Amino acid sequence: MKRILVLLLALALALTAFAACGKTPEVEPTEPVVNTEDYTEAPIETDPAEPTTDLDGGTEPGGETTDEPATAEGETAAEGETAVAAGDPTTMNKTQLLQYYNDAINLVRSGKPGYTRVEVQKINSFKSSLAGGALDGAINGVVKKLMPGDPKESKKGKGESNVDHFYIYQATSNVGAGDIADITAKKEGANYVVTVTMGREVNPANQGGSKYSRVFWAATRQEVLNDLAGAGLTAELSNTTLTYHDGKSVITVNDKGQIIKASQGFFVDADAKQAKLLVFTFNVLAYQQTSWDYTNFNW
Repeated sequence: MKRILVLLLALALALTAFAACGKTPEVEPTEPVVNTEDYTEAPIETDPAEPTTDLDGGTEPGGETTDEPATAEGETAAEGETAVAAGDPTTMNKTQLLQYYNDAINLVRSGKPGYTRVEVQKINSFKSSLAGGALDGAINGVVKKLMPGDPKESKKGKGESNVDHFYIYQATSNVGAGDIADITAKKEGANYVVTVTMGREVNPANQGGSKYSRVFWAATRQEVLNDLAGAGLTAELSNTTLTYHDGKSVITVNDKGQIIKASQGFFVDADAKQAKLLVFTFNVLAYQQTSWDYTNFNW
């Protein structure tokens, strides 16, 4: 998620070079306009035979949700316990299915299987108010070269701690009905596929303090601003907005309640108003997608 700042670093480089030529006057901030052409394709399509996160395009954000954390329904296994999901999830109600989902994730945490994780991040669009957006095309080219959406693979060995890498910040999965837009289950051969669909959340907290952070690894505004400051760019917290939307988490579970593959993905709009670089003040809107695929589980 933090790599969304690469595009702002690219902007910094472009602005610095432009300023050195003495051709770019200071521009008063204007409200950035989202290019709706970048929101035409479905963001995360899940093929019934292979639940993976689609890496092409996005959709308009879903319905509004509040930022207040929801209380999970039912109890989940504490870290270190072996919680085995039981029963046929296709016959469960929403509360039972959420418990099944949480139990399956917590079993990964306590059982510590090995697995392969492939992460993909890419910038879909970039807009700024600088020079009326005249530099956006050139900066977009730089950004797309820096973040082309190349997959990055990492592996976890059997018996290693999975808390830092599997899904969420907190040590125990505790996703509640109020955190999500929907949850469904279907049978796929001898296994079950459970899909959690998320709505829209503005400025999520981490450490399980918000909807998206209870399901995904979500960066906060403060983390983004800290990285910006290190790059010489400044922006006020009150003028910065991160909008997460169209998130999806898909797990495939065997008859023992063990996850055998999984995928996650979401989109985020990063809007920094009145960001400053040297004497320049501008607005910037970046549109990014991030996905993770987990495979090769070794129980």
